[in-house]
Amino acid sequence: MKKGIIYITLLIGFQSFGQAMLMLGNREELNPVGINFSSIPNLGGTEVTSYGANLNFGIPLKKGLIGLSLGYQNHDFVFSESTNLIDLSSFENIQVIRSNVSYMVPLKDSLNFILSAGTSLMSNFGDGLSSEDFVFNAIIGALKRWGNNERNSALLIGALYGTQFGEPTLLPAISFNQKLNEHWGYSLGLPVTGVNYQINEKHRLSFLVSPHGIFGNNSNEERVEGNRLLSNTKIQFNGINTRISYQFKFTKYLAFFAEGGFILNSVLKILDNDNNEIIDLNPGSGTYFNTGLRLVIKRANNMYLKKKNEN
Repeated sequence: MKKGIIYITLLIGFQSFGQAMLMLGNREELNPVGINFSSIPNLGGTEVTSYGANLNFGIPLKKGLIGLSLGYQNHDFVFSESTNLIDLSSFENIQVIRSNVSYMVPLKDSLNFILSAGTSLMSNFGDGLSSEDFVFNAIIGALKRWGNNERNSALLIGALYGTQFGEPTLLPAISFNQKLNEHWGYSLGLPVTGVNYQINEKHRLSFLVSPHGIFGNNSNEERVEGNRLLSNTKIQFNGINTRISYQFKFTKYLAFFAEGGFILNSVLKILDNDNNEIIDLNPGSGTYFNTGLRLVIKRANNMYLKKKNEN
């Protein structure tokens, strides 16, 4: 049972690469369920609001773990401008349904092999479903851990494929994180860089930097430039999310969290069915807010670092 909880702790980090908790340096708790609401009030004249939920669970094997992660996000875009190039109203609502199956197996000397793969359904569901609505995502790598419960480190080296930077792209997944003491921890790398300060049992502050991306399909047929009729046009939105995060644990198992910061170097484009640009909305940067609730299960002491005799 202890081994299973160890692996579930790590698996939750791969629920969504943009929310990869393993990379944040906080390995003191499990977050199997969460709901959230976020807002970008003014991104170059465009307002973006989102809400969603995530679920993560795993099944311990004799050696390793198989896990399942599910997530849903609803994104609403309010465009302040119109264009004769294309009707933007079909891009005002994009829904994202993510599912991932993960496998983790210990090798030797605290080294683990990790593979997570799945699909993301990103669409306005305007004219049914097609293959263009689905985006494949995956991560593969090796995780090395060392240290003790009071001070420990983890190094992940691998590759990931996903929409962190808009259009699906293959990227390196390299991250080093370290717990310095009972209060401080940090992470360096991709997909998340951050610093955590655990004030006490109930309160935690974090400063986080990570890519933020949406790549949604418009399954409606759209008239472009007044004459071309296209289907499966795309909306690409991505940027660098820099934020301060606060968590308040108000019961033994429930926590409230709130985040505030900026989306920097943003891209907001409408693309044709070959991912060529139709229009660039030039969003610039904008403020970002996110809040929600999550289920919190604190892990037992000395459960993160696996003993050598368990290899």
